[in-house]
Amino acid sequence: MTDSKPAGLAATNRVAITSVMVSFQASTGGDATNTSGMFAAKTDASSTLVMPDMDPTLLGEIVDDIYKQLQVDLQASGFEVLPESTVLASAGFPKIISNAGIANYSKFGNMEGDVMLVSPGSLHPYLPYSVETGKFASPSKNLIKGWFGGMGGKSSTEGGPSSTSVAKTWDLPGLEVALAKELNANLVKATYVVTLGSTKAAVDRFSSTSHNTYTGSAFVQVGLRPDQTRIAFRTPAANPKGESAPGGYKANFGNNSPPAKDGDVVVSLTAPLLGGTDFFALAGGEKKGGMAKMLGVGSGADAQFVYTASISDAAAYREEVVGMAKVAQRDMLGLVKQ
Repeated sequence: MTDSKPAGLAATNRVAITSVMVSFQASTGGDATNTSGMFAAKTDASSTLVMPDMDPTLLGEIVDDIYKQLQVDLQASGFEVLPESTVLASAGFPKIISNAGIANYSKFGNMEGDVMLVSPGSLHPYLPYSVETGKFASPSKNLIKGWFGGMGGKSSTEGGPSSTSVAKTWDLPGLEVALAKELNANLVKATYVVTLGSTKAAVDRFSSTSHNTYTGSAFVQVGLRPDQTRIAFRTPAANPKGESAPGGYKANFGNNSPPAKDGDVVVSLTAPLLGGTDFFALAGGEKKGGMAKMLGVGSGADAQFVYTASISDAAAYREEVVGMAKVAQRDMLGLVKQ
């Protein structure tokens, strides 16, 4: 439980799913090696892993499967799940979309890199108020040229979000509380961050800068990120002014990434849920100079190793991601079972 207790759901067992958002990580890594200290190398290196080509049909099928599974798992946990048609026909849901709605399949970013935001085809996507999600969900590391950028970290997708737009939806928590009261139900918002893998880079210095040896590597493995993968409930009794990420305002500085809390009852993963590796293909890895960023990918380090991943077995990838979401939902909902 994220700074909350399941007792907050006791007033009603009715729930209404208003958001299912899956963030597919499109890049990671890109961190330059430490060049400080007496024995550090005078130049730096980085290793970047990207997957810029994503099949929207595949991603949509995965998210639709997760949405269906969430309904089943909520019912199995003792909740009465209101029909989607009831949510869509409400007076409050269109107000939420008007306030915070985004285009489906939006390119955006977070602390780790570029990301693709995908929701079920039948449920218009919207993002939580940024104060409730902490620093992680803000696009701060752009490794794929043109994915997002410009003033306010704007998505390159038409109708996509920006850092500025998600920071201006301060009315959203109140609109969700109003909808919860209208439906006499706890609103459910499920968020999953699907990770891509990890990278390493190093510089070994010999007698001078010209004799530096640079190494880099990348490991592709699908997984679910802890803290940000969560199920949030906004109850009719919630504070209409919203919540804040645990640790308060100061927790969003430096490298801290507190768990999100976009509801008054929130349950999240506390450890990574790691999946398979054998449905990916990996290419690249050659050393590039500091101009690599301008050529399309990379970090700007003196020596860069850029790896490009692709999905070689779509059916297996789909099964793995949906399976991980099912495991995560089972465990998270076990803490709030009615």
